[in-house]
Amino acid sequence: MRAVPADEFPCALARLDAAGNLLEANELFLAWTGLDRESLPGRPAAAFVDASTWDGSDLGVLRHTDGSRRHVLVTRSRSADGELVALMDASARAAYEGELTQSWALQERTRVRLELVIEASIAFSAASSEADLSRILAGTTARAYQAEQSAVFLRDEQDAFRLVAGTDPLQGAIDTQAVLSRFADTGRVQTVSGVGAARAISPALADAFVAGGVHSILVAPIRHDDVRFGVFVCYFLHPRQFDSEAAPLADALAGQAAQIATSLRLQHQLEQAAMHDEVTGLPNRRRLEAHLLEYPTEVDLDRGGSAIAALFIDLDGFKTVNDEYGHHAGDQLLNEVGVRIRHAVRQQDFVSRYGGDEFVVVCEVPDSGSAHDIAERIRTAIDQPFAGLPPTLPIRASIGLAVAGDRDRGWNPDGLIRLADHAMYTAKNAGGNRIVQLSAV
Repeated sequence: MRAVPADEFPCALARLDAAGNLLEANELFLAWTGLDRESLPGRPAAAFVDASTWDGSDLGVLRHTDGSRRHVLVTRSRSADGELVALMDASARAAYEGELTQSWALQERTRVRLELVIEASIAFSAASSEADLSRILAGTTARAYQAEQSAVFLRDEQDAFRLVAGTDPLQGAIDTQAVLSRFADTGRVQTVSGVGAARAISPALADAFVAGGVHSILVAPIRHDDVRFGVFVCYFLHPRQFDSEAAPLADALAGQAAQIATSLRLQHQLEQAAMHDEVTGLPNRRRLEAHLLEYPTEVDLDRGGSAIAALFIDLDGFKTVNDEYGHHAGDQLLNEVGVRIRHAVRQQDFVSRYGGDEFVVVCEVPDSGSAHDIAERIRTAIDQPFAGLPPTLPIRASIGLAVAGDRDRGWNPDGLIRLADHAMYTAKNAGGNRIVQLSAV
């Protein structure tokens, strides 16, 4: 075999024997490996060049004695007694391929993220309530992050976090309210990887991690504009580190859920407005009609009552209040009457404003006598003085009472209301401030 060419060649050259051991090398090879000429002979080439290079790959890695590495292009020329190896610096090519790989990985993560966001958007749009939305969000985030457990906490009317969907392995091991408030108040996605990171936040959190078998968590606030709905939390029972894509994905999922929650709340408010009286806040006539459809056409003794009673209430003296004191005073009076009726009936009784100065109460009772007792409590409550009205202008109630008992098969809810209405007019024509009862037939 020819001797190793001159050192002026722009590549590292080395001559190997038939066993793959180094015999000679030029200065560039020595510089790239950190070897010297005296210690070179007899060293296996595989100790300095990755074995894959000798398996036919043209791109390999040359190792220096100090541990550093250099990407090289390898050319080999074999003969009977050994081979000549030429190595050219491929650092630029390796860097370019690394950038391509990173770019591809980023594109793949972006594609997966977009698919998740699109799938979540479709799933969220099918939610019919905040509880339903929370269940979908908990399942979606668990799959998105491959978390063993995921939970959604929504703020209630007292601004406390309430577990609505999913499971919380830290429950009972820590003050959930304090921890979630601390994370949610930052307004951004936060991650905690490992017990050590948890201890840096709070020793109690670290202890809860240990008690719950949790290694890491991801917490994302669910908010839209200034409305803070709550948070979702992913729990990892295995070692988990978070890359730069974790927070943006959580933001996207939480943001979509918050938009749907905003729509659901607006829809609920519109439904409430359509079904409730603006002055008293009571269910209106439309809601009453829907409520009556919930009753069976035959009274069910298992519902805790053997009769259904309708109380039709009309105020005596209300027109005078409107005429002499104005509609504002009339609205205040109606609101106060609604409050008094609610306090006079039982919690399970249905109270509605039928229209004008008329109210309707529907209740299930064991007998007609119990219904009469409820009507009397209402009459007595309304008969008390009203603030702002003189004693010379008393407000009283004419109450019509209709009862459908367990013998009234196939009774008609609309017919029951009409009968109570008829009984009310009978009471009013008899001088008012009294109860007249009729039975359904």
